[in-house]
Amino acid sequence: MTDSIKDIEIIIGKSISGNITSIENKELKSWIAASDANRLLFNKTLKAWEKSKNLLSDSEIKEDKLKIQHEINKKLQLTIQKSRKRILFYKIAAILAIPISLTLGWYIFQNSKNNSPENQFCEITSPKGNISKCLLPDGTEVWVNTNSTISYNPNFSNQKIREVKLDGEAYFHVARNNKQPFNVITSLGCVKVTGTEFNVKAYSCSNLFETTLTKGTVELLIYSNNQQSIKLMPGERAVYNSEKNKINITKVDTKIYSSWRNGEIIFKDATLNDLIKKLENIYDIKFYLDDEKIGEFRFRGMFRYNNNLIDALEKIKKTANLDYYIENKEVRLIKQ
Repeated sequence: MTDSIKDIEIIIGKSISGNITSIENKELKSWIAASDANRLLFNKTLKAWEKSKNLLSDSEIKEDKLKIQHEINKKLQLTIQKSRKRILFYKIAAILAIPISLTLGWYIFQNSKNNSPENQFCEITSPKGNISKCLLPDGTEVWVNTNSTISYNPNFSNQKIREVKLDGEAYFHVARNNKQPFNVITSLGCVKVTGTEFNVKAYSCSNLFETTLTKGTVELLIYSNNQQSIKLMPGERAVYNSEKNKINITKVDTKIYSSWRNGEIIFKDATLNDLIKKLENIYDIKFYLDDEKIGEFRFRGMFRYNNNLIDALEKIKKTANLDYYIENKEVRLIKQ
């Protein structure tokens, strides 16, 4: 049984949304039975889930959740100023989660020896198969892609530099403030802005650091031996490969690299291998090709997150003339 807070968060989310596996369900039951506090936490989460199923329009739900998120951020800052204890809050942080209609975000406040606010942080994670949208204390909107995490000091609006750490992929619509720069920190580089829209992809397990600029301007600081600095213009995409220590900048259709925040994957002359990587990340599965050559089959079109895996596989089958077989969490693709 895992003791990880992040693992429990994911399992609870899968349980209340009907996406839990039999093994995860056993772990969850053991965790609930371990203490009254665990049982109480699960019951509160379940009630929050049920209350969220109101018959409201999408626009009303989005507006209400933005207001709630803003109030939560203000209260969390006050709590940190008053508290000298280690505090763990769980709040509904996601505004958009696909295919699950609502996901849980965890705010984790960790105290150092001196309990100073500078050593506290908020963390928001989107489990696999989910997309989350959150509102930062300064009004910045962030979409957090599946299997990704952002963290920040909840009091960062009062600091000289607004700083957010990213492991994974996120889309930022930064609230403009020329006197207070906004930095996105990743394992391979930093994106510096004052107010703009851009997509960043930088998984800690990958050697790639990607930034695609939609509006405004950004400056990239690459953590290489010579500390490279690059400015991007709208419509440009920069990809830094740490193994080769090379940067490639191209003009692109930015919708291709930001459509995921609307639950869509857009492909223009992409290979089956490219599509497979996306589906593996979304559905937490593993693909195997009967013949490596079929991985070069090229696609043009769109897939939606809120369709299930079978819908995606049927589209691949019809388009590429392939058959598929599913066993547990593995998918094998073969020629017809």
